[in-house]
Amino acid sequence: MAKYYKTVMTHFSRYLPPGRVTNDDLSKLMDTNDTWITERSGIKERRFVEEPTSTSDLAIEAVKKVLTESKLSPQDFDYIIASTLSPDFYFPGIAPIVQHKLGFPTIPAIDIRVQCSAFVYATQMAQAMIQSGQYKRILLVFSDVQSKLLELNTNGRNVAVLFGDGAAAVVCEAQECSESEMPRVDNQSSGVIDTILGSDGVGAELLLIRSPGTATRGFLTEETHATGDWHPKMEGRAVFKHAVNRMCEVAETLMKKHKITANDIACLIPHQANLRISEMVREKMELSPDKVFNNIQKYGNTTSATIPICINEALEQGRIKRGDLILTVAFGAGFTWGGSLIRL
Repeated sequence: MAKYYKTVMTHFSRYLPPGRVTNDDLSKLMDTNDTWITERSGIKERRFVEEPTSTSDLAIEAVKKVLTESKLSPQDFDYIIASTLSPDFYFPGIAPIVQHKLGFPTIPAIDIRVQCSAFVYATQMAQAMIQSGQYKRILLVFSDVQSKLLELNTNGRNVAVLFGDGAAAVVCEAQECSESEMPRVDNQSSGVIDTILGSDGVGAELLLIRSPGTATRGFLTEETHATGDWHPKMEGRAVFKHAVNRMCEVAETLMKKHKITANDIACLIPHQANLRISEMVREKMELSPDKVFNNIQKYGNTTSATIPICINEALEQGRIKRGDLILTVAFGAGFTWGGSLIRL
């Protein structure tokens, strides 16, 4: 008789470094002001790490919190999936570093590189691995330190004002169930229902850090350092348009596939790239403001960690609760994008 396993996200945690950087603080470093930043992004402040804090350090704090809250130990996990675009080193990734520093057993520990789409990609991976019956409890880790990469002057202003540092962790557990108990939109069974992903390399050079890299002559030279190619660069208008279109597209596809409307969704959790993007997605989906959760005002764009940080905070605030049907949508460099339907 076939066995069925549903993927339940049992615990979420977040960690934001204590250093608050307001728009007024940035105005001392570049030609900008609070009104300019707020009107263009909705951001009022963000968090920056202090030296010598690394990306894995943030990740470790988030994992410690999720272990404490779940009352689980490192020995209770059999896989780690981590995501960051700002690893401690060019290689290896942060997953084995987190694994070692926190005393996890020698289980598989991998990094995925899908930037701001990390949560939806990791969700699909964890669901597939759990449904295969091979893994029982998977740790998802999301962490980024963008502040050390930013060009904090007027030349880099359009990108620098958008990003902050932060981390999150999620526990995904396999729960054996009958076929009828597998999560669907028309039952109250908790778990991941569906994920749809996409990618298109046509936008690879519209949002990137060009160097260091093997496409750069010399990998990293004094010339590439002088030109600022080690800072993130973005064609803002093009990325904005693609983000809105793709996030709306994937949301519509999921809702049509599962025969639901916006009324069936308790909350939309969009990637926190820009409040104007989130608002355009909300309006196109015809959702009321109370059905969308945003916290970009406080944290900026924390890249891979935005969606799980939002879910953790929304649960704490009572904006969503266990049993709710939520829709997450994301868009990131690559381009990559996706959406997930989840019953909490």
